[in-house]
Amino acid sequence: MAYGSAQDIIASTTPRLEGQEVQEYLGPVSSHLVAGTNIFSDIAASFSDLFGGRSKSYRKQLEKINEEVIGQLKEKAANRRANALVGLQVDNDQISGQNKEMFMVTASATAVRAEPTESQVGSEDRREGGAPLPAREMEKEVRKEELLEEHQSGILNLDSDSWQFLIENGITDFAEVVRHTAREAREGPGLLNAEKKRLSRSRDYFLSVPMETAKEQLYPMASHDNQRVTDWAVGVLEDGNMLDLGRISSMLDGDFHKEQKPALEILSRVDKPYYEEADLQKLKKIRGQVESGFGKRGEMKKVEKSGMMSSGTEEVWQVEGGPENPMDREYCQETGLDIYGFEKGETRPDEVTEILDRKIRVLKRQFGG
Repeated sequence: MAYGSAQDIIASTTPRLEGQEVQEYLGPVSSHLVAGTNIFSDIAASFSDLFGGRSKSYRKQLEKINEEVIGQLKEKAANRRANALVGLQVDNDQISGQNKEMFMVTASATAVRAEPTESQVGSEDRREGGAPLPAREMEKEVRKEELLEEHQSGILNLDSDSWQFLIENGITDFAEVVRHTAREAREGPGLLNAEKKRLSRSRDYFLSVPMETAKEQLYPMASHDNQRVTDWAVGVLEDGNMLDLGRISSMLDGDFHKEQKPALEILSRVDKPYYEEADLQKLKKIRGQVESGFGKRGEMKKVEKSGMMSSGTEEVWQVEGGPENPMDREYCQETGLDIYGFEKGETRPDEVTEILDRKIRVLKRQFGG
């Protein structure tokens, strides 16, 4: 499904967008359309027709095909959460073979996520040069106003139509509302059908809005006390390739349970849409934080042996206020933690350093350093 509105995607043949700054390069997209030359009826029956009265019909039919292939390209870009295409190229080719004539149109571009430059931010809500407001845009703005009024009045009900509107248009004004909705749906002990629907729609919403808006809501959820909330948030970050190295570095300096552990989980599962040269040093820093930031969180000590027939001392270990455990027990029966403060199945620092090492080696080969 398309996470944004394909109709609203800007397509440019240039590598830049006036008044916009590219925030993310989401990769190349291409689309192909192949049809028999009979779509032109008898327009192409003779070369002279192209210079006669039928040339307009030929041109209109060709324009229609080009519009269709560009429309397909926009749909693919929307599926990648793009809001613009740069470097657009459209090629037309006629293919002959086995007594058949085929007409192929290929469109290609780079899908990007662009935001208004600082000079444009203050005028986002104004039409430039008094340009007319299209009916579709008016309809969208009126609907948004209605939902905002309902929210402010405390009567907002996100039904199917409301969810569809928010997702298709990537309305950022409701990001906190959606975060609250998803958190409530995931905090319960089980999942009913209604809760599953809310979580699915919340996921689609966060994949439709600009990545920074989604990150602002999802990263705090990834540090939630409830593990089910954390797992859901990390899953959406994973689906959207929303790894934020700056946020991760800050989390690794934070609380062990609420931030450091979630940071390890995110690093093990979430990626970026693309990597650039500056990320090499960021990954090196994070690797150093992981390597030095996780030591034993418990202690080993010698205690007197208990029992009528026992004498001398024995070595035990204890973690975070839990009971004393014999050395042959890996996890504390009471807390479920090992001496490093991890539960069974949780992502561990050595797993993450392996992942980081591989990425660092790849970037070194690509960029040097």
